Amino acid sequence: MAAFGGFQDAVKRVIHTQSSFTAFNQKSKRVLYPTKPKSSVQKVPVLGGTPITADTALALRRQVFGSADLLGSTENEWLGQSFVFHDGETVEAYSLKMHKTSTKGLAMCVQGFILKHLLFNRRGARVVADPTVLLRATTKAQEEALVGALSDILWRAGERQHAVLCLAQENIYVNDTPSYQSDGCTERIHTFEFKKQDELTFNLKKYLFEFLADEGNGLLLFLYSLVLSRGFNKLNEDMGGEEVSLLCTNAIIHPCLATLMLTGRATLFLHNGIIYEGSEDTMAKPKTGIITRAEVGLLVWRRPEEGGQVNVGSRLKTPSFPVWVTRCNDSYGILFNPNKELTRDYHAENRFDLYYYSASTNQKSATIITIDTRNQTVKEEYNSPYLENLIHTKWQGADVNWNGTAPFV
Repeated sequence: MAAFGGFQDAVKRVIHTQSSFTAFNQKSKRVLYPTKPKSSVQKVPVLGGTPITADTALALRRQVFGSADLLGSTENEWLGQSFVFHDGETVEAYSLKMHKTSTKGLAMCVQGFILKHLLFNRRGARVVADPTVLLRATTKAQEEALVGALSDILWRAGERQHAVLCLAQENIYVNDTPSYQSDGCTERIHTFEFKKQDELTFNLKKYLFEFLADEGNGLLLFLYSLVLSRGFNKLNEDMGGEEVSLLCTNAIIHPCLATLMLTGRATLFLHNGIIYEGSEDTMAKPKTGIITRAEVGLLVWRRPEEGGQVNVGSRLKTPSFPVWVTRCNDSYGILFNPNKELTRDYHAENRFDLYYYSASTNQKSATIITIDTRNQTVKEEYNSPYLENLIHTKWQGADVNWNGTAPFV
């Protein structure tokens, strides 16, 4: 056994040496290049806050990745990833680029709130209301929408009472132990707690570089901020006491992470309210789903062999804004319409267009799908594109016209 233990330690040292070299290269690149040459965002020193403790670093890694003692493929998928927009003032300027399938679910949930701010948070008489102009966002509009999106998500996770922001700097506060291996990011974090959303938004804007920096860890810093804003105890309560890591072993997000970002609670269930399930022999147990109407919705479809229909309630199907994160067999995308009345007046649902964005390599241009609920059609699920099946979970039997685009989802 002693020999086996020595072999394990040797393996850890080799992996640590390799990951440290990678982390060093990432760090050295991070301070040199902004992601967007036209961006006005500048790197400023991270001042103040509270240095991370060993216990918090360990808890964060375990909650997010499931373990902290080794760097595996999941950690390496998420390290060195930040938020990146398409070039400003182009047809895709409203959208985030997705470099990896693993991080796509998180980015799409943030994308939903970015669209909320680009399309529906218009203030002042001079603001242009033409949606085609708004979607061709300037670099400044992109940055403002991202700040607003991150602020909304974190503030809601903290029950609109507080939020925590994680930012990395140069000092290392947690050393390697048998239960924790450094990753180049977690052990460098300072945490900042805010009691007012305005203060959170101000600091997100101030330190936005940390979330946009090329080869930086913007996605992971946001994910850590989300976890600490919600709190470990609340997360455990949301999940009904189950031990669930927010990232799966294949590095994609767990479904409860999507509900955490969209609703502020990491529930495993998508139905409205609370359902009690039990049998004659067991006490009925509550299954808490979606408590309040979401601002950004969620639509889900799975193949029958993958588990079949998911019970998604109206609080996700009919959100405050006509923006829906989509999940087809764990592949994420976004559907949206610039007309706010679509989720307010059922007459607007007779015939309407939906923009669809998935960052797929098969998507070469903007995809606009026309939905006609007046012309009911009957199609077999197995003969229909996955996205049509997903659309029919909300608009049952509606005619779906791809307007000349070959279905790619």
